[in-house]
Amino acid sequence: MSYPIRIVAMAFMVAASLCPSWAQGAGLEHATQARLLEEATEAFRAGNALLNDDPEAAQDEYEKATLRMERIVREGGVENGKLYYNLGNIWYQRGDLGRALVHYLRAEQFMPHNVQLQQNLAFVRAQRTDAFEVSEKRKLLETLFFWHYDISSHTRLRLFGGAFILIWVLATIRLFWKRRELTLAAGACAVVAGLLFFSLSLEASQYRNNPRGVVVADEVVARKGDGETYQPSFSDPLHAGTEFTVTEDRGSWLHITLPDERTCWIPRSAMALVQHPLGEGA
Repeated sequence: MSYPIRIVAMAFMVAASLCPSWAQGAGLEHATQARLLEEATEAFRAGNALLNDDPEAAQDEYEKATLRMERIVREGGVENGKLYYNLGNIWYQRGDLGRALVHYLRAEQFMPHNVQLQQNLAFVRAQRTDAFEVSEKRKLLETLFFWHYDISSHTRLRLFGGAFILIWVLATIRLFWKRRELTLAAGACAVVAGLLFFSLSLEASQYRNNPRGVVVADEVVARKGDGETYQPSFSDPLHAGTEFTVTEDRGSWLHITLPDERTCWIPRSAMALVQHPLGEGA
């Protein structure tokens, strides 16, 4: 069994045990969610069993698994890392690199330190057609503000909470025990809390105003304007799995920035946002 199939199978074998941890959505009862997950798991296993002998039938089973899992998200209002991780695995088995990456990135927002997820992300990214050299400006920012880029938002939020509480604890002790060390410690905690608050606020603003996205079409011509009549921005099209940030939204067309800081326009139909709006498809 190949590496990608093995990691998918291992991940999905435990999927049936996840229902109790999922929030019950307004649109689907918990029992319905459990049934859909069980059906998705059975379809996935059937697809794995058919993959070598009857690839076409296997893809039919993978599609059944996808539809049931996405119904849990769409109608059940359920979002969590394990659900998106398994959807990423299914899309990879369906040969859709772009949508596999989208769902892995969605999963990363919930479980950023999951080793298996990070391995799958690296594995999928290595198979992309397009490669971009990260700009020198980006490299400099990531070096100077490593704590903003390298530490997950979940961890930064916990650190902020800890630093904020510690400030008040130290300040309270300082009222009864006049020590300069306590003042310095409280000041240091205040600086840390301030930096973390700024980092989290900046990330929230970027997440809202400049969301991340991924090209899911096999290929798409990037253009210099928001329409098919504009000239292509590059000599080659963009391919599935290319990541970007959105800088302007004009409905059916989006202005995007690529990892190397180049910009262009692509049709909305060719991409999916990492931030998944409940009620809409991938």
